[in-house]
Amino acid sequence: MRLDLRFERLIAAPPERVFDAFTDPEGQREFYGTDAAGWVVDSRCDLRVGGVWSIWFGPARDRLYHHRHVFEAIERPHRILIASTETRLDGSSFETTLEFTFEPRDGGTLMTMVHAGFPSEALRDEHTRGLPNAFDRFTRTLGERNPMSTSVLYMSMSLDWFITGPDDGVDQGLGAGGERLHDWLGDNRGEGPSGFRPAGPSGDVFDEVMATGAVLVGRRTFDHAGHWGGDHHDGVPIFVPTRGEPPEPDSELVHYVTDGVESAMRQAKQAAGDANVLVHGASLAQSCLRAGVLDELEIHLIPILLGDGRRLFGDEQLALELTRVIAAPGVTHLRYRVAS
Repeated sequence: MRLDLRFERLIAAPPERVFDAFTDPEGQREFYGTDAAGWVVDSRCDLRVGGVWSIWFGPARDRLYHHRHVFEAIERPHRILIASTETRLDGSSFETTLEFTFEPRDGGTLMTMVHAGFPSEALRDEHTRGLPNAFDRFTRTLGERNPMSTSVLYMSMSLDWFITGPDDGVDQGLGAGGERLHDWLGDNRGEGPSGFRPAGPSGDVFDEVMATGAVLVGRRTFDHAGHWGGDHHDGVPIFVPTRGEPPEPDSELVHYVTDGVESAMRQAKQAAGDANVLVHGASLAQSCLRAGVLDELEIHLIPILLGDGRRLFGDEQLALELTRVIAAPGVTHLRYRVAS
């Protein structure tokens, strides 16, 4: 009879951050640590298949348990398989296998541990008692490292407040003449989104956009953009508030949210960790402002008049604080904070 142990914990951070934190010696010091005075944890990790992960822990330097893990499979950020040898305080040892999986779930990560092959029920049950504390400490530390992010609306806008020209649609996402709103970007001669990076000060603003850890986009904007092929940039998750039955997602990065913009923003911030959330879409921006879940606005003001099209704002009334102005060829980047 196999004597296995399974433990799950939902963590409010994306799989990449949970994986990296867990395989970091500091994360392991928390996982194997306690609040007891004088408790010792020493972790040394060679993160590669065949590499050894040694962890010593215990109540004093002369009384240490030793776990020697050998990596058999590493599939960042989804899975780790380990062959483990555990040495007890009395010098006895036993071998088991450990599998950790990191599954995207509700804007966070479902972290699952399967510890298999215990030689006795007593040893299995002993490990069960310490796991809640281990996961509590690890989750708390991850949250302290990755505070909730800031939501930022990034939009190019004409001087007469339009973000598209007239007659925008699926076949003409920026409307008639609206492509001039993106003239400040590069010509994408490179590969992927980074090919749009412009030169000069606008390049720094573009880098900020690419550093965001999640995207929250309105359904109309998402459809007109062709869903970005299921990947806006760098494999970050995309959250799309929608009504009714959502369609089949283009990729595992796309998450349709049917219970409101507040829930969608909460999930996006959890997924982004300490990075910002990129907000995109006029109707969505208006909904976020009304719901009080939009923190900042980055307006790329373009010196053109479109005369007609889709306006960024509706009838919202609120105070904004100008925090930054960057003048660049063909555009002025204006950063605002939504007043509380």
